[in-house]
Amino acid sequence: MPATAVKRGRGGSSIYLVLDDWTKGYSIHKIQADSFDSDSDSGSDDQHSGAARHLPEPPTLRLECPVGTVPHPGMSFSALGTKIFTFMNQRCSLIYDTKTAAMTIGAHAPADMVCGFGITMVVDEMLHALSYHFRVKQHSFGFMSWQQPTEGWSWKTLPPPPPTFHRRVNSYALHPDGCTIFMSTANFMLHGHYSFNTKDSVWRWHGEWALPFSGQAHFDRELNAWVGLHRDGYICCQVASPSCHSTTPTLQTTKEKLFCKDRKPHMGVSLSYVGMSKFCLVQRVEREGLEEALARGDYAGCVLHITLFGLKFNHKGELQITDHRSTRSFIVSRHKDHFMPVAFWM
Repeated sequence: MPATAVKRGRGGSSIYLVLDDWTKGYSIHKIQADSFDSDSDSGSDDQHSGAARHLPEPPTLRLECPVGTVPHPGMSFSALGTKIFTFMNQRCSLIYDTKTAAMTIGAHAPADMVCGFGITMVVDEMLHALSYHFRVKQHSFGFMSWQQPTEGWSWKTLPPPPPTFHRRVNSYALHPDGCTIFMSTANFMLHGHYSFNTKDSVWRWHGEWALPFSGQAHFDRELNAWVGLHRDGYICCQVASPSCHSTTPTLQTTKEKLFCKDRKPHMGVSLSYVGMSKFCLVQRVEREGLEEALARGDYAGCVLHITLFGLKFNHKGELQITDHRSTRSFIVSRHKDHFMPVAFWM
């Protein structure tokens, strides 16, 4: 499942980067935010592997994938507060607290939850998860929360069940009302837009249109809009309808691309919200000489670009990237076909 983290300001924070850079599983790397010097990079992304460096070793944490009879032993990651959650199909979750460096065992994943094929969203200190089953083309929906003092972390199924939308969710966002999750599906020319109100437990159908984002969009109060990734490589924003029922959204995109800027094969991109109209973009691209490296048994065939940047509207009301941004590039490995690197800002 794509990752979702509680929004925080930049002061004293770090980036926790989850990668499939280990043959046996996944690694979590910690990168200090202070290491990003905005004066050192005025926006020219470092797209050459010669300028990239290796991530510090060892990583903060390594997680080995379980083996055995459980089908599709993948993992998916989400965050709530200072905790990073690792979910595994038909197994207990693992919870790593970045503040205390403690690892605990969480609730057993529900039987109908398929990790890695769905979305997660934090609403009111609860982690909501919508999981998609490719084989039966159905969704399951529930949430994990802390139940004091005896139950600890536990899963609960949300009634009523999700409507029958036989496609994966392509874009999603939390409405500024703090309790309504918007979800859109898209397949060729077929679109569908839905919402779930976590307060009233009500699903709604909003018509044959879709949010314009790829993946999760984040609401920024300074811009009064959702901000997300556009499939063509731009950052885009859409003003959120106060009534939750708008079918004619106004979309703006930056004039400058931040990713998909060259012809190298795209290998995953994600956007995290930092706070105060600031964002963290993680993009993985193919490294030069990948085929030769793989022939040598060297899987460090990717370059990971991490860019911190800000957004604002100029005097014409156009969305633009601020001058204060910086990019760091790292040589990394890749071992899972369907996993995209994710970053948590904590």
